[in-house]
Amino acid sequence: MTEQEKQTPKPTFIVDFWETVFRWLGKVSVFNLIRKIFKGARTGRFVDAWALSHVFLSVAAVPLVIYVPSVWVGGVIAGYAFLRVFEVVVYQMNVLLFDEYRAKKAGRSYALHGYRRMILLLMQNYFEIIFWFAAQYAFFSQIFDFTVPGSNESVFGAVYTSFVVMTSFGFYNVTPLSVLAYTIVIAQAVIGLFMTLLSLARFIGLIPNPETMDQTEK
Repeated sequence: MTEQEKQTPKPTFIVDFWETVFRWLGKVSVFNLIRKIFKGARTGRFVDAWALSHVFLSVAAVPLVIYVPSVWVGGVIAGYAFLRVFEVVVYQMNVLLFDEYRAKKAGRSYALHGYRRMILLLMQNYFEIIFWFAAQYAFFSQIFDFTVPGSNESVFGAVYTSFVVMTSFGFYNVTPLSVLAYTIVIAQAVIGLFMTLLSLARFIGLIPNPETMDQTEK
């Protein structure tokens, strides 16, 4: 074995393995289905409109679950909330770790529309997830024990509960009482950690710094 062969690292499989997993997970998405059906949806403007409309949809979902006395309405919202949160997490994982890797591996160029845009979309997704989980806590309130009585019966109470679990800032207002309840809380806590640390850590340092008039800072 030559010296060059000794120094050449052996190929690993972990990146390709998870790239394949998240490539297939990305296909389980209403967003990707619409983009395949409608060619006009394959634009950055459509992505912006889709993301922004879901922020408003998630905000509206909480009062709908609480104040509309229909199990069907709440069930549809809860089901779509699971699907949408899954879609957001998989999309962010692909953008952060795999889209550029796939492009370079295929010999294609890769570039974002803009760092500011990506950070804004990320922040929208963050708050959207908080509201989707708030709707979950309101709909599945019977499998949770709330420290503050009736907090699951108000919009602010449900949003506060979701915000605390997502960020871990403050005391937990919710105690899981079943496997499904534990799954919801753990999923949101893990997603919150991922969105806070991995996503913002990558993009926040890429925002261009403005010029300063303070000579000591130049």
